[in-house]
Amino acid sequence: MFEEERHNKILNIINTRKSAKVAELSKALYVSAATVRRDLAKMERSGLIKRSHGGAVLFESSNAESAISVRELENIKEKKLIAELAMSFISSNSVIFMDSSSTAGMVIPYLSQFKYLTVITNGLKNALLLSEKTEARIHMPGGIVNSRSNSLLGSDTLDYLSALNAELAVFSCSGLTPNNGVTDASFDQSRLKKALIRNSKVRILLCDSSKFGNIYMCRTCGFNELDYILTDKRPLQEYLEAAKNQGCEIIWPQQDKK
Repeated sequence: MFEEERHNKILNIINTRKSAKVAELSKALYVSAATVRRDLAKMERSGLIKRSHGGAVLFESSNAESAISVRELENIKEKKLIAELAMSFISSNSVIFMDSSSTAGMVIPYLSQFKYLTVITNGLKNALLLSEKTEARIHMPGGIVNSRSNSLLGSDTLDYLSALNAELAVFSCSGLTPNNGVTDASFDQSRLKKALIRNSKVRILLCDSSKFGNIYMCRTCGFNELDYILTDKRPLQEYLEAAKNQGCEIIWPQQDKK
């Protein structure tokens, strides 16, 4: 098992349990305790976890996935601008993949203008909001409930989503850079988004400007795997060039376009 894969698995275990002992990680990863300790030391230096006596705990930093209750209160104006941009890509009779992000949640109130929508989401709050604000047919996978993100995750979730196709996928991320592309703090969230990307005809990333320049542990995709990136203001030229060179278009509100 490669180091990056071990780090992803360690972070996934600690995200789920909030803490883990060296012995537990050694058994789960089929590696020696010495290897686990080296991995934990490196991950602590990267700000991903915090070592404790005999193990590690989740480090509550910008490199850990924020609770959705926190994210819902962040950058509300910017997320609304992005949601408005998304409307030009949606039409009646569409099948849409939607992740559990608060940015995708901002799109939901605007969907009431469309008829006969089918929305497939792993987000508990987003599914509830869809039922309250729209007449869409809502599909949810099985899986394990992640209380931090209010979402369904895990192998059952992936199996369900991998068996479906959609015209459109709308999802957010933790960070975006020209060189690393789309990255996420959660290994499970990253894997889920990869499934949405594979099975969608049009892939749209909803990414407010606060996420530009941030790099997280799990690489979800490159610009070449996206069709559009919707954001709230004009990004730096290096982002525009990276997107153009890889067949992706970045769109922001027209009044800000120069």
